[in-house]
Amino acid sequence: MKVLLVYNLYNPKKPKISGYDMKLRGSFESAFENNPEHSYEVLYFGFEPGFIKDAKTLNEEILKKDFDICVVAEELKFYIFLETAKKLGKKLFLNIWDIWVAIAPNDDVNFRIASKQPRTWGEHVNPHSILELSQYCNLLICGYGIDEILPNIYGMLNTVDTRFYFPKSINQDIDVCHNGTLYIPERFKYAEILQRSGINVQYYGNNPNIVKNSKYLNDDEYAEIYRRSKISLCFTQSIFGPNHKQKIGRIAEIASCGGFMLMTNPEIFYFKGKKLFEEGVHFDSIDEKNCVDKIRYYLENDEKRKAMSKAFYNRWMETHSPKVYWEKIFEWSKQ
Repeated sequence: MKVLLVYNLYNPKKPKISGYDMKLRGSFESAFENNPEHSYEVLYFGFEPGFIKDAKTLNEEILKKDFDICVVAEELKFYIFLETAKKLGKKLFLNIWDIWVAIAPNDDVNFRIASKQPRTWGEHVNPHSILELSQYCNLLICGYGIDEILPNIYGMLNTVDTRFYFPKSINQDIDVCHNGTLYIPERFKYAEILQRSGINVQYYGNNPNIVKNSKYLNDDEYAEIYRRSKISLCFTQSIFGPNHKQKIGRIAEIASCGGFMLMTNPEIFYFKGKKLFEEGVHFDSIDEKNCVDKIRYYLENDEKRKAMSKAFYNRWMETHSPKVYWEKIFEWSKQ
């Protein structure tokens, strides 16, 4: 299978720091690096020297390439034209990292609203709606749904590069960690509650553009924090407010490292009677009233915590390991 990956590098000046786009490449490599039947090529767009600089050139360059499947992570003003989607059909997958709609407290309502509208949010400019594009090509939605949502529209968590994100038996010298920038109200709120209660939380991976005297972590460092931590916190509210919950990022990273996750808003794992992960089996949830007690409970109950971590990892490998992730895409391209 020949795959063309098209995306914008998260941080081109620091190639060891990868965003979700770069994990498309890393996950493909980790799934098929010793398999000669699968190969890939990458097209970069963006404003760095040598990158594709506009949507017109992006579409022209894609149509010149020879591939079985093309996965495009659209961003900013770099989008796929409707005519390109019509020409490529089921060979084309558009990776939608998030729907960015938080009008209603119900994810189903937000998705229906987002799917019908041109995707023009802030610097992101795409004149075609998800439903319009789905008449011709496939769309991968990372922030909503499980497997098929509607014809040609599929819900998936992001996957990761398992050459970096994997479980390892090491000394867990961190009781509680949070990987990621403290810039969302929910995160601040829980940080205050836990600080007042004397819970020692280690915060890592802050964006230096937001938090002074901090630094980006590369994938090795980031994954090692999860392996060293007894409890990894996952706050799912986004910058768009309490109606918008995030599924990309920490969930896959914690699971693939064999970590134990305490998270807010566990309902994001449930979709039309399906459960991606099960509360009390693969992870546990917290709210403002019980977070302190639950952290103390799991710090005192090593065996239960470790059993849930193992179950979380196994479930993630069954549903979202790099090989499973890409084999689902291969299968959907044939339907």
